Amino acid sequence: MKAPFIRRLAEAAVERGVLAVRISFRYAETKGSASKDLSKEEDDLLGAVRFLRGEFPSGAIFVAGKSMGARVCARGSADPDIAGLVALGYPLHPMFKPQVRNPPEWPKLVKPALFVQGDHDPFCELARLREDLSHLTASHDLVVIPDAGHSFEPKAMKRDTFPEVRDAVFAWIAKRAGG
Repeated sequence: MKAPFIRRLAEAAVERGVLAVRISFRYAETKGSASKDLSKEEDDLLGAVRFLRGEFPSGAIFVAGKSMGARVCARGSADPDIAGLVALGYPLHPMFKPQVRNPPEWPKLVKPALFVQGDHDPFCELARLREDLSHLTASHDLVVIPDAGHSFEPKAMKRDTFPEVRDAVFAWIAKRAGG
């Protein structure tokens, strides 16, 4: 919830008149560690989705997560109240080890998804991601942020990559939410 990148994205949503809710996973609140299979974090995410659906009985709910949060969103994406997911800096494999295959949440990606990746992300080799995306049954889009790392930090000239990420996310959501 306190991650600066996610905070900026939520603030950008509010500026556009889009409701954005940030959550903290329970392990972050207790200064513990994430569950090995991310099941507790998935429960946290789906609890927030249930709350939102209770407050807003209609309307599309999109979930978004950065890095491990993207994996959690993938795990929960089959939930009937989730319209789609935004994966920012998806950690497809361990750092610099694209040969490690089959992330356990990958088969659960059953809703439309947007992947936004830096082209210098050591946790997600783009060729490997493109190959794996071709096996998804749900619609998906990939936006590559050039000269950017896992957290979209610039790798060449100094620049703020946030506008590129923000614009890609909101254009994708608007297309799916009907405006």
